[in-house]
Amino acid sequence: MQKSRKRGQRRTTLLGAIVGLMIIFTFVLTLIAPDLGSRRSSNADLDPFATPQPTRLVIPTPDPDPQLTGRPPYLHSSGLFQTFLPAGDDWIVDEGESVQASAVARVVISSPQRLVVIHNYIQPGVEYESLDSLSANYLTEQHFAGAWQDYDSWEETGRTVGEEGVVVDFALTSEGHDYLGRTTSRLWQDWLFVARIVVPANNPTLLDLLQTLVIPTFQGFPALLALPSDWRAYVDQTAGFVLRHPAGWTVAAGSPGRPATLLLNGANNNERVRLWTEPETPIASTEAAEAWVRAAATVDAVLSVATVQREAGRGYLVAYRTLDAAGDAHSALTALLNDEAGTLFVADLQIESPDANLLDSQSVPDAYVAARQSVAEGFIVLPASSRSATP
Repeated sequence: MQKSRKRGQRRTTLLGAIVGLMIIFTFVLTLIAPDLGSRRSSNADLDPFATPQPTRLVIPTPDPDPQLTGRPPYLHSSGLFQTFLPAGDDWIVDEGESVQASAVARVVISSPQRLVVIHNYIQPGVEYESLDSLSANYLTEQHFAGAWQDYDSWEETGRTVGEEGVVVDFALTSEGHDYLGRTTSRLWQDWLFVARIVVPANNPTLLDLLQTLVIPTFQGFPALLALPSDWRAYVDQTAGFVLRHPAGWTVAAGSPGRPATLLLNGANNNERVRLWTEPETPIASTEAAEAWVRAAATVDAVLSVATVQREAGRGYLVAYRTLDAAGDAHSALTALLNDEAGTLFVADLQIESPDANLLDSQSVPDAYVAARQSVAEGFIVLPASSRSATP
């Protein structure tokens, strides 16, 4: 009995010593390598052009009917472009550090269950006279080394220059597993549009399917791409419009499908842009536009009216002078756009200055040039196919 107790005490002492040594070893190891276990972090945060690797290690069996369609496109928060958003609750959307110093607007849409990555980005300042020149001089081995830097290895397996753009196929490996990659690059003026798709190597059919879904949907909005790249956007995909505006503006009110108010940089409530829609309100002439403004606001004088055309909406710009409750005058500009269904989309700008015709560039104070440009050029109607359902 006594010998058995002594043996138990020795085991306890030995176990305690082992645990103590493990604690000491772990402590020393954290001092030597505090980031151990996290060193295989993605470099995508450092390079906005890099495409992240899939995040799971179990290669799924190809699904003959992946059921990817049925959702409206994903509209980037910058308002600059839209892209395909697959159906299903397994998809993760990450814009990362978009529209920062690099002026790159990007989004990664991935599914850990399907091991699929869809990486879209647009980049300004890429000027080539043709897709052949882009392919030969820009889409080089060095370019793709950066694109696939998060993968263990990559190899180009095919390249075509066609109507869709420059399409390049790849064989990729990551953590012992094989993948197929495809990148499609095309130009719009000096903007580069890049779509990259990654799927498991056992599912080339899925790669082709995603190509047919992503490329037609991945489109920019030319009117907004022409504005300063560091501007932000108020996006209402439910109501169906976007206002691109200077970065310093703040949203005072608004939610999907409801009227919104944006305050100008450092402004009080008298300097703002209001956004809303009115169903079945077609405006078919300059006279009708002027009459609508006179009915909607306390108008001291209508100064000028101009027509405006957008990709998915046409209408009028009305510059006028309005009176507030105290009888003080303010300059104002309203954009009135109709879609094909006759819905009226309204952006109404009001500033403190009482003497500016906001359709006459010579009379616009320097402090309000950007605000005038935002409403006159940065307010667009989304195509019906790009709108989301009412929440």
